[in-house]
Amino acid sequence: MRLRRLRLAVTLLTVAGVSIGLAPEPVEAQTPYVPYFGKNRVRYDRFEWHIYTTDHFEIYYYPEVEPHLERTASYAESAYQRISADLKHDLAARVPLILFKTQSEFQTNNIAGELPEGVLAFAEPDRRRMVLPIDEPPDQLYRLIVHELTHIFAFDIIPRGVMGAGLPLWVDEGLANYMAGYWNPVDLMQVRDAALTDNIPPMSRFEAMPLSGRLPYSMGHAAFEFIEERWGKEGVRQFLFSLRKNVLGSGQTAYEEALKIEADEFDRQFDRYLKARFRPFRDKQQPADYGRDLSPSVERTPFVSVLSLEPSPSGDMLAAVVGNRRDLELDIVLLSAYDGQVIRNLTQGFDLNHGFEYIGTAGGLRGNLVPWISWAPVGDRVAYFARENKGKTLIIHNVVTGKIEQRVRLDHLDAPESPAFSPDGRYVAFAALSSGVTDIYVLDLTSRSVRNVTNDQTADYAPTFAPDGQSIVYTARIGGNDKLFRLNLATGEREQLTFGAHDDTAARFIDADTLLFTSTATDPEAPLTLEEVRNANIPNVWTLDLRTGELKQWTDVMTGNVSPVVLRQDGPLRVAFVSYYKGENSIHTITLDEPIATVASADFGGPGPVFEFTAPIAHTLQPDNIHRKGAWEKMMLAGRPPLNLGITSSNTLYGNTQVTFTDVLGDKEVSFYAQSIAQYRTTAFTYVNAERRLQYALQAFSQDLYYFGQDITNSGALYDPRIAPFISRDLAESVQSQRGATAFAIYPLNRYSRLEAYSGYVHLSEGYTNSALQEQAERYQLERYGQTLFRNGHMIPIGLSLVNETTIFREFGPVAGRTFKVSYDASPPFGSSWLSRQTADLDIRQYLRIGSTGVFATRFKGFKSWGRNPDFNYFGGNSEMRGYEYLEFIGNQGFFANAELRFPLIEAMLTPIGVLGGLRGAFFVNLGAAGFNGQPLNVLTTRTETFQPVVGYDLNPDNSTTPRLGEPIELSGLRLVNGRASYGLSLQSFLLGFPMHFDFSWRTLFNRTYEDALYRACYQSSLTTVDCVPNGSAFRKMKFDFWIGYDF
Repeated sequence: MRLRRLRLAVTLLTVAGVSIGLAPEPVEAQTPYVPYFGKNRVRYDRFEWHIYTTDHFEIYYYPEVEPHLERTASYAESAYQRISADLKHDLAARVPLILFKTQSEFQTNNIAGELPEGVLAFAEPDRRRMVLPIDEPPDQLYRLIVHELTHIFAFDIIPRGVMGAGLPLWVDEGLANYMAGYWNPVDLMQVRDAALTDNIPPMSRFEAMPLSGRLPYSMGHAAFEFIEERWGKEGVRQFLFSLRKNVLGSGQTAYEEALKIEADEFDRQFDRYLKARFRPFRDKQQPADYGRDLSPSVERTPFVSVLSLEPSPSGDMLAAVVGNRRDLELDIVLLSAYDGQVIRNLTQGFDLNHGFEYIGTAGGLRGNLVPWISWAPVGDRVAYFARENKGKTLIIHNVVTGKIEQRVRLDHLDAPESPAFSPDGRYVAFAALSSGVTDIYVLDLTSRSVRNVTNDQTADYAPTFAPDGQSIVYTARIGGNDKLFRLNLATGEREQLTFGAHDDTAARFIDADTLLFTSTATDPEAPLTLEEVRNANIPNVWTLDLRTGELKQWTDVMTGNVSPVVLRQDGPLRVAFVSYYKGENSIHTITLDEPIATVASADFGGPGPVFEFTAPIAHTLQPDNIHRKGAWEKMMLAGRPPLNLGITSSNTLYGNTQVTFTDVLGDKEVSFYAQSIAQYRTTAFTYVNAERRLQYALQAFSQDLYYFGQDITNSGALYDPRIAPFISRDLAESVQSQRGATAFAIYPLNRYSRLEAYSGYVHLSEGYTNSALQEQAERYQLERYGQTLFRNGHMIPIGLSLVNETTIFREFGPVAGRTFKVSYDASPPFGSSWLSRQTADLDIRQYLRIGSTGVFATRFKGFKSWGRNPDFNYFGGNSEMRGYEYLEFIGNQGFFANAELRFPLIEAMLTPIGVLGGLRGAFFVNLGAAGFNGQPLNVLTTRTETFQPVVGYDLNPDNSTTPRLGEPIELSGLRLVNGRASYGLSLQSFLLGFPMHFDFSWRTLFNRTYEDALYRACYQSSLTTVDCVPNGSAFRKMKFDFWIGYDF
């Protein structure tokens, strides 16, 4: 897999949604573009990294990988020689090859962003690194290395970056699969299906669509095989180097320059080639030949793409693993085995609601060629694996109550899959990794003890118990193929059951003497040509008589039938399976009446020596080429610096960028960060160490933030209230400057919660930018408080935060879940010149999904600072308090609360310049208040009281004012006092990839009489007099704001 550059906005959202930032508290962005706390990537293991140098690689590994180092180096050097020879190209530098022992350890790497479970490995274009686990069988591990190394060669041949961003995915992934030289049965099934159903995409215009899965891989593979057949291997090479010229600005397309045909003609010839290649299979069975489709209706349910099946003991129901296009997760649903009606969704809602991250799938390229779930013969229970923290947990789920009855964590094993209940329901067999080798294990559900029952050097998968519970049949990969074996649990004796150069897997017992399974075998009595053999490899339904060795083929489909299960109903024996056709999976059943072919096992061969895969070029380990990785060894630029831009609701432009250098493992970073908002700048130099679970950072910074020290409630906290009428928003602009250094630490408790702590030295200064106002405010504050409220001095803050984030994100922002952050920090008084304060802060948010993408979002943020030099909190505008000015509210204490109903209006907009982002709307209500210590924070009241409105001011010779009060007004009913509120409609669109907001707001105090009395329009009627008239209508008038940034 290559790592692709995504659109800026999507990348930012992804980073915010899945990983934590290590920026210490003092340099948090004044206006966060992505205002989320993020989930954690937990480093559960500590790796002692070493480097082994070969002719073409720098292999990074830790001691647990060392037993596999020699063979892995052999695979890598063999892959290099093969690719270099075919492409007639050499790399100028050694390739960093980073090895992990298992998939779960691979997923904790610090190199890439969040990796879904299906990513087996990756290579990146910027720093040309290959990263992979070594837990695949030898032949598949070699092909995986060839695949990823091909990416490195392609990155070297075809420049990447801004100019190369448009290279189709099928070119990269198809070339990598083509060079690996192997067709996985599922990949070949996709291509055969496209050819036989007239669904071949025009490759010159083919871009991967959402949920397209491996289609770009398989169609790209076929396209390069077509180029080789039509123009030879030199044609493949010329096509790649023509792509290089095309990226750099050549006038011709790669098709014209390398292949001498137009792109459209290439598409037509490729279409004819594929249809001719798979023409011998067009008369085979189609799923419609098996009768009714039992999969959930795509029109009436959110379920798509049935992946794995398991029948109930009675055969009346099927448990099916399906994709949920609404939740974008896998679900386990119960279906009627008669009409496919959905009976129940066992995992309804998001997986987090059930206490796990996601439902586990089979590893490697096995996919649904092996079982994923099991139904207990007794007890109404199904078993499946789910991801929790580093490893996977066995889930025992009651299908009647819908509750999870038992969870068994298997932290000492890696990548468990394919659970299978014993006949008495007491044990569960499954496949799992230990020491880099997959074996079959048996778990006692009562004692929770686990036993390795195969314990060999072959990769073993997909166990199933015999009806008497005395033996297990499983799949083992030997000689490059999957074969069925039987294991006597009492004696440990193994017996190979199937033979031949094809794959047999996913065995189930029909009865004590008959196995049902998937096989890519073909009838030896009807031999295929070499070309047909190359294009076949079709999974079909077969049975094996264990007494006689007789094999029977029951389906002969054009695409593929997988996951066969036995329906133990009254009447004729029926078998259900998943069938692939026209890009979709469906469920069908057949009765085992008349086999298509009957074959003796001996026709496919018999027991013999097992020849394991060996690398084409053997590499001998050279101990002198090994050394311990140095702490600062191999530092490099961590990709192109990002540029993040936004606009506040006061039309102020802000942005930031960061230049980062990292070591080859991504464990250590040194970065320079720069932020600008208005004319104020923030810079920071940071060192981050993320190699252990406890991550830490050291930072030196210079930060200037601005806010508005305008006393909007005229409380007289900041300056003489007599001059308040003359203090405009611009005049009250203030700046807070911080210079200092900080140590910052994060300890993830799990993926969703963490502790953060920091301390350091800060010199802080604050004040109005207008010197006259600053002088007046200082004089006033000294007279009133004996000290200035604006701070100037040294402090040593010590802070601690607890953060929790379970939010589920979509491209537009949060859709479900919750998050909170509670913080406390203190600055001890070390002397009179040292600032002293204590501060508590709470930010809690909840997201309730409505429909597919509708959201009811709520937030409460509260703040309180006290001590000799309390801190200020300032907020307002953007999504904090819509309708009010940006950073309008200021105080030592305060809060704001938001409630928003967000909903989709237009999913996407097709315009002459392309497809632009969709349009979403939100109805919102905001409530907030801020005040200063020593003054009551009276948010609202219902008391009846009199109020004297200001009807004017007398201008005094000293430039102060004396307010003139009018006749008392009686106020009654609910009204806000120090609080402020707003409501309205917001429109959001990702125009050009940026989250743009158009807000229509109405401000309110919930009492029109009070609004008219409080808000006044004033004008100077004489040299010494200012008159004021009611102006509540201006306060209530609709206000429009535009800003860029993500919603909370």
